Amino acid sequence: MPNRDDIIELARSYLGVRWLHQGRGRNGIDCAGLVIVVGNELKLIDYDTADYQRRTSGHAFLHHFQMNMKRIPLPEARPGDVMLFRDAQFPCHSVILGWKDQEMTMIHAHAPHRKVVEEALADGDWIARRVAAFKFEGLDDG
Repeated sequence: MPNRDDIIELARSYLGVRWLHQGRGRNGIDCAGLVIVVGNELKLIDYDTADYQRRTSGHAFLHHFQMNMKRIPLPEARPGDVMLFRDAQFPCHSVILGWKDQEMTMIHAHAPHRKVVEEALADGDWIARRVAAFKFEGLDDG
């Protein structure tokens, strides 16, 4: 049964992979694709979706995660969990939380960086833009 370290290790293996809207592999990946590929490869989820736009309007992006993962309170999010962020008004960006140098990080395919990066959650305005957190079900938390 996969654990949080397995999630983080697999997500980090995508660092540097180019950003590609609705990409699902090492030739290109987007933020939702990273969560989907990691979850599917570790057999924690069994789904995929292309039902989202690059600039979301509404809560379809949030709904996609709510239907397939366990929602948890934001303060309970830990490394290996998934967090969603809003851009302007609506949720439209997902990350896998990591831990590095004694601080929470985000592993994510980020369009402005044009690739998968890991950066501190505390950088910029990310904390203010948090919308929801989710946990992969079937995770070995012991």
